[in-house]
Amino acid sequence: MTLRELRGHLAAFRWPSAARAIAQVTLASGAYVALFGLAISDGAVALRVVASLLAGLISGNLFMIGHDACHGSFTRLAKLDRVIGRVAFLPSYHPFSLWELSHNKAHHIYTNLRGRDFVWTPATKKEYDAKPWARRALYRLYRTPVGLALYYPIEIWFPRHVWPRAAVLDRSRPSYTLDRLLVLAFFAVQLVAVARSSSCWPVATLFGLIVPWLVFDWLIGFVIYFSHTHPDVRWFGDEAEWTSFEGILAGTTRLRFPAWSAPVASAIMNHVAHHVDPRIALVHLEAAQDRIEELVPDRIIVQTWSIAALLDIMRRCKLYDFDAACWLDYAGIATTKSSRVRSSSPRSTVRSLMR
Repeated sequence: MTLRELRGHLAAFRWPSAARAIAQVTLASGAYVALFGLAISDGAVALRVVASLLAGLISGNLFMIGHDACHGSFTRLAKLDRVIGRVAFLPSYHPFSLWELSHNKAHHIYTNLRGRDFVWTPATKKEYDAKPWARRALYRLYRTPVGLALYYPIEIWFPRHVWPRAAVLDRSRPSYTLDRLLVLAFFAVQLVAVARSSSCWPVATLFGLIVPWLVFDWLIGFVIYFSHTHPDVRWFGDEAEWTSFEGILAGTTRLRFPAWSAPVASAIMNHVAHHVDPRIALVHLEAAQDRIEELVPDRIIVQTWSIAALLDIMRRCKLYDFDAACWLDYAGIATTKSSRVRSSSPRSTVRSLMR
């Protein structure tokens, strides 16, 4: 089966409801504004802490709305998607057009191809050893539960969305500058609100801006790490071996969450379906993922969620040997079998890693 044929089977999941989409973004935006206001108020500290944490969660929810809109999968109207996407990206401080450039036109096109896909690309043993000690320490920190919150702002957000290299930008597109100015204006409004709404602006800044931002960073770090890092996930170092179809099936995962986590667990963790067809809205991803597993049951990496399982993934997936197609620890010792063998033959991986 080809990627085009697989996408054809998912056409029924492609079209969202515009009415539901508008209601969703309105509700989420209202919740964020209310929580932000509560977090920067002079109310009880415990209440402000809760509001701050929830504001981070809602900013993540709004980001996923913007993410869908950027793929053109949030409503049926392209222009409306672009307006909604810009608004939804504001609480997480993302310029819409620059996200589209790095995410849609790089990560999705060159999934898990070193040198083209930049999201959590693992270092080789040689590359790791050649790093200065500070960069080695940072690399190690990133691949820890706490470090998930640091990877995204340092390695992706700032260099690609705040201060991107001029060489990667199309100077004929003023939207890159205008979208960054829009985000800056939103942040300035927030600073004014902090200054006017609280008698202690440092504490209000902490609760209103810093904590929600760190919550968002940890959430997106978690999502993108576990969507493309797993003992059975393959990264490609040679473009001659890579195809878009193989990059998606060998390089993305489905992370299954327990039913009780449904209110907070994101459907984006049905990540194979998202990469097979980014036009499928978040609300339909789980059903689309189920359909993919019916069509190609032996090719999908499915991981059952548990704390022990996720910690084991982080323990085993440190460095990568692109020639042997296997994960290594920091000493260069293989921690997994070669995924080259598995990716050239049918496989089914439904794991718990509880050992």
